[in-house]
Amino acid sequence: MTKPVDSDLITCGEAAEILGISLQAVHQGLRKGIVRYQLVNGRKMLDPHRLVQRWRGVSDQEARVQRLNSYLGDKWPAPPYTADQWQTLRVVLELAGD
Repeated sequence: MTKPVDSDLITCGEAAEILGISLQAVHQGLRKGIVRYQLVNGRKMLDPHRLVQRWRGVSDQEARVQRLNSYLGDKWPAPPYTADQWQTLRVVLELAGD
């Protein structure tokens, strides 16, 4: 008996756990073409072996930017920032450095 083609594929959530990043960062990677996905029953499924190989090719700087974006979200406004926003941004930068 042959196993189904998609049995080795993982979900975006599982990819985020493997890579230790947010789900939003995985989706950003998909949009940027860092990794490719297959659509299976309407879900984006990834090859875990190719995922790790491709994601490791991302520079440290880009990975840090992806972490920062995942912490800030899409609702962060453009500069100029208030004092509270600068404080929040400093905390986010510290978190991304960890």
